[in-house]
Amino acid sequence: VRLQGGKNEFEGTVEVYLNGIWGTICGSHWDNNDATVVCRQLALGEKGTAKHIPFSGLGLIPVYWSEVRCRGDEENILLCEKDIWQDGTCPQKMAAAVTCSSSLGKKKIHTVCNFTNRLCLLLRYGSVGMTFLTVNVDDITQGTAKFLPSPVFTPVRLAGGNNAYEGRVEVYHAGQWGTVCDDQWDDADAEVVCRQLGLGGVAKAWSQAYFGEGSGPVLLDEVRCTGNELSIEQCPKSSWREHNCGHKEDAGVSCTPVTDGALRLTSGKGSHEGRLEVYYTGQWGTICDDGWTELNTQVVCRQLGFKYGKSTPESYSEGSSGPIWLDDVSCSGKETNLLQCSRREWGKHDCNHQEDVRLICHPDNDSHKLSLGKAPLCNNLFPGPPIRLMDGENKKEGRVEIFINGQWGTICDDGWSDKDAAVVCRQLGYKGPARARTMAYFGEGKGPIHVDNVKCTGNERSLADCIKQDIGMHNCRHSEDAGVIC
Repeated sequence: VRLQGGKNEFEGTVEVYLNGIWGTICGSHWDNNDATVVCRQLALGEKGTAKHIPFSGLGLIPVYWSEVRCRGDEENILLCEKDIWQDGTCPQKMAAAVTCSSSLGKKKIHTVCNFTNRLCLLLRYGSVGMTFLTVNVDDITQGTAKFLPSPVFTPVRLAGGNNAYEGRVEVYHAGQWGTVCDDQWDDADAEVVCRQLGLGGVAKAWSQAYFGEGSGPVLLDEVRCTGNELSIEQCPKSSWREHNCGHKEDAGVSCTPVTDGALRLTSGKGSHEGRLEVYYTGQWGTICDDGWTELNTQVVCRQLGFKYGKSTPESYSEGSSGPIWLDDVSCSGKETNLLQCSRREWGKHDCNHQEDVRLICHPDNDSHKLSLGKAPLCNNLFPGPPIRLMDGENKKEGRVEIFINGQWGTICDDGWSDKDAAVVCRQLGYKGPARARTMAYFGEGKGPIHVDNVKCTGNERSLADCIKQDIGMHNCRHSEDAGVIC
């Protein structure tokens, strides 16, 4: 964020840097809370006054956001609720601007991020904006620090989606836009892309050209972000234009905004279980169990994408320190959203966190499938936990790994046959003959052995339909990890 066009560094039009280009914010609903967050973010004081500047005096500059709704206590404007500009009209045709109180406006060095043994430092140079600098922490303590500008972020955009929050990921390099291959593409990569685009909410990875095939070159492959990076440029990845992919493998993301009434389950073994939390006015809070029924539970689990669920004992997980948002919720069981049920007003309750609702949701009625954790969307076209192939000579072969309980694990080769292999290959989108491989043919895996005694007929839609034994029950070692050749 920077201020431009003011008489001094404490005032000006608010500009934000996205995709390598500075842009403005539509001034509709721009108020002092929004201005205060910007001023605090720029270390220009603890209070800000909202101003409005006519677009006509700004020249050709993109508009990125509208309807910014900060509470006033956020650390930076990315954390505020806002709408992505949709090429509509901005009321009064005014851009957002601010005037910051200068009492605390002495020039400062601000730490804006902290990586392992490195700091990103933000220095201000009058009203010309910000420059990011990095420095090794050890060099500071030894008095030998040298400040070097951080690399410019690779521009990223989303294409082919139904809205501004989703689409095929395209990056700009050497004067050309191109796509990213979905090999190893997962939610951690999606999180970085969403962050780089200034989009909050829930980041999801999509593969197999879910948002349509792109054109031009495939510029990146084997992207392996940890999820903490500020841009895709900082993630481990292939060299530019090095890949073994076609556009049928174009990677995509969705950055779904979190809105009031959104639900999640936390502090459990996966996203299917734990303490029930609801989102309201920018903050997650809990729901009191006064009058809570199994009908309520069914509504919640359906809203979260599961088929059914049940409440769990109070001692199920640790307590929350956030607000208690809802109490006395009563559903008929037919609702599609918890907010359609009768309830008290937001924040009105007579409870403590010992009474927080806790649930476990199930995808179906089979007890051996109860523990399917929140899974990355890998090369999976069918329902059930995602699977992947590892350590083969190409991506159509390898050790079969399955994502359960938030963790990748292997499959024991007891009873493993070509019929099982056929289901795996079909689930991953590969046609033609499939061959089973046993005895850790592609090397021994790590982590848990999730599944044993798989029994496919060969006609199932996904490997999950072939699992007849409780998850985690086996009599195997990794020397028996199953593999396939598609």
